[in-house]
Amino acid sequence: MTACRVCGAHIAKASYEASAPALTSMMAFIDIPTLAYVCDGCGHAQCADLPDIETFYDTTYRISLESDDHDQIFAVTADGTPIYRTDHQAAIGLRLLDLPQGAAILDYGAGKATTLRKMCAARPDLHPHVFDVSRDYVPAWDGWVAGEDQATYTVPEAWAGRFDAIISHFVIEHVAEPVGFLKTLRALLAPGGRVLLSMPDVAANPGDMTVADHLNHFSRASLNRALQLSGFALETIDSDAFPGAFFAVALRSEEPVAMAIDGDRQEIAAAAAKAREICDFWKQATRRLDGAAKQFSGKRAAVYGSGFYGSWICSRIEADVDFRVFLDQNPQLQGSTHFNRPVLAPANLDQDVDVVFVGLNPLKARAAIAGQAALHRPGLDLVWIDG
Repeated sequence: MTACRVCGAHIAKASYEASAPALTSMMAFIDIPTLAYVCDGCGHAQCADLPDIETFYDTTYRISLESDDHDQIFAVTADGTPIYRTDHQAAIGLRLLDLPQGAAILDYGAGKATTLRKMCAARPDLHPHVFDVSRDYVPAWDGWVAGEDQATYTVPEAWAGRFDAIISHFVIEHVAEPVGFLKTLRALLAPGGRVLLSMPDVAANPGDMTVADHLNHFSRASLNRALQLSGFALETIDSDAFPGAFFAVALRSEEPVAMAIDGDRQEIAAAAAKAREICDFWKQATRRLDGAAKQFSGKRAAVYGSGFYGSWICSRIEADVDFRVFLDQNPQLQGSTHFNRPVLAPANLDQDVDVVFVGLNPLKARAAIAGQAALHRPGLDLVWIDG
């Protein structure tokens, strides 16, 4: 048995299991099996612990350190213009938090803190602070965050109760004790302060279920339970502003937060059922892709997408097919290499490639590929992980 990271209920067995290696969100393989568990008590899903998690985030986990302007595309407009993650996050944060003039704001788990920097560019009155569990990002903070408003490894005691708002983007899915994490954030907020959390929505992006360093896969039900247990009152969950993610705003509560457990039971049951459905999808996708690798054995192949799905496909097919290139719409990735293979724009696909394995979110893959003329030439096979 294992215990739920949110409510502590016992979980008898894993709902999904795959042998080592497991794939991380940084597209690196680690020598552990992939295990996903689903809790019937609160609707939470979770992966197994990482070995030596503190060292992993201090010295191994590196997000957007490649260059000063490196960013991640979260969407592409109809005319092909990329929309970058941090621009969109900054706009969402300013809208959802409605910050007072001169607000003290903390980016907790900041990384390079690009989102906060863009918020402050739009609102120069804000007083920025940053915290991370690694010193690697300090050079990115210097020059726009005062030295006394930066912290690494340990949050200063003087910061208790200081902040009008805390933002924490795509951090809580990584932490082994999410309730304890949220209690830490509550203690840093002033009375009436709010926290803005973003995290993957596994129902909208099923690939998240198998990301080894995403220890938590929140549902609306389990996120609400975690916030209640931590002394927060949930105000907003926005699952539309950022496809594939939740953005949640919660208020520091000064009174015990009542948990309407009976009223939540139907939502919890639905969340648990959805999580198991996703686990079943991955079991089937693994079998389907292994079969396709054998079917196209020796054929010249490309993988569309150099993110998580494409990296996972690479690990399943490279022993069988003549896998030559990755294709990606992100101009900052084009011209780079990924797993020792070049990353090209889709329009530059060589004519001698026989098959393209589509490594995109299966809920969006067909719509994305429909606009790529180079992938619809006669004789080119497309392989989808959802059949």
